Amino acid sequence: MTFGAMAGSQRIGSPPPLDMPRDEMAFRRRYESLLFARTLTTVFRPGNRLWPNWRGYRPNEIVTARVIARPGSDALGIPPEFTATRTRIEIVDIRVLSPEALTAEDFVGSSPDVHDVRSLLVHLLGIYGRPLSVFGDVVTRIQFAYRDRD
Repeated sequence: MTFGAMAGSQRIGSPPPLDMPRDEMAFRRRYESLLFARTLTTVFRPGNRLWPNWRGYRPNEIVTARVIARPGSDALGIPPEFTATRTRIEIVDIRVLSPEALTAEDFVGSSPDVHDVRSLLVHLLGIYGRPLSVFGDVVTRIQFAYRDRD
């Protein structure tokens, strides 16, 4: 499960991040329409999100996409609240790389507000409330396909 803490909610000496279900991937509510339209097929997460790393995924893994109604906070131990939306997706490609190594093609299928490296860094800072340096100066690009309901 991946989700971001509210900006500014991180504290020094805070408890460890919440242990969220591995078979889920969280999306902000503003992207719900993209999930319904099945146009969102690429997302970025800060740090190395390859399994077995924290909130990591594996290629070909099928997970449930969920939409956050109210963000939680790892620092405060508050889990997010979700809408009823659930969509099955399959991880078709997952790569960890520095933002500088991203090409225009890497942003195909991403949300309209994430279309280049600069917009990606602004996006991640806004969601996670911490600079990319805290996550090892790498991002994980996750490409997925929608699965028909099994």
